[in-house]
Amino acid sequence: MTSLKTFILISITLCFCNDSLIAQEYSIIIKGGHVIDPKNNIDNTMDLAIQDNKIALIANTIDAGKGVLVIDATGYYVVPGLIDLHSHNFYGTQPDRFLNNSFDALPPDGFTFRSGVTTTVDAGSSGWKNFNAFKEQTIAHSKTRVFCFLNIVGEGM
Repeated sequence: MTSLKTFILISITLCFCNDSLIAQEYSIIIKGGHVIDPKNNIDNTMDLAIQDNKIALIANTIDAGKGVLVIDATGYYVVPGLIDLHSHNFYGTQPDRFLNNSFDALPPDGFTFRSGVTTTVDAGSSGWKNFNAFKEQTIAHSKTRVFCFLNIVGEGM
């Protein structure tokens, strides 16, 4: 009878701690980078695990599982997304418009992520008259978060 009670107790225990027995699977592990995260008071060499495009774990050492992409970040900084405080992103096809719905402005996704920038602030390319075009053409279609200052001139730069 005691062996039956022991079996039931072990079975119930395994049911409740089942998740902790299964190894966590990550899609990417960034190893050995200098992590700087002011919000969480982190400034140290650590590993970082990513799952479902989100940071799942930051620890001194994270073991890589099968099929996990491991990035060696030794000698590099690993930081939250940076903010570009002065950009001109109202790109378009209007000739002779300088940075306003023109060829001279830059699409934000073309330069941001590869340099660690996740947010840009457009420095007045649009004004109140054409902000809706800027929002529809650029802001709505960018993966980069785009904030902007409206130029005092109605149509911007």
